[in-house]
Amino acid sequence: MKIDRRHASAGFVLWEIMLALIIFVVVAVALTAALQQTLDTSVLLRDESQVRLEMQNLLAEVTSAKLKPGKSEIQTGDGRVRYEREIRLVKAKTARGEVLPDLYEIVIKASWKSAGRDHSGSAALIVYQP
Repeated sequence: MKIDRRHASAGFVLWEIMLALIIFVVVAVALTAALQQTLDTSVLLRDESQVRLEMQNLLAEVTSAKLKPGKSEIQTGDGRVRYEREIRLVKAKTARGEVLPDLYEIVIKASWKSAGRDHSGSAALIVYQP
């Protein structure tokens, strides 16, 4: 049985088109996944930067007021990030054994959800306030 060259050539062209289409789809899926990961990373970095700046602002606010030991939740921003403030009295001594009064440790903790995962951060500062 003799095969016509034209039909064999047409089958080969179809095979080439299908292979090219498969390669294109694999590259498109890989590119989409890479772009999604880049976007998630960008959002996470933006959120972390915003949270870090907000924690610094909260520490500055707290140090300007009269400090009282205790724990409290802070409402700020759009509510996506939950902030918690804790003020503790620090019992420190000098090299000579003298107690240092009026030292406070301020800890700000933040927790938020980004890209479907839970994230948290904290900032601390020790302040002398007579």
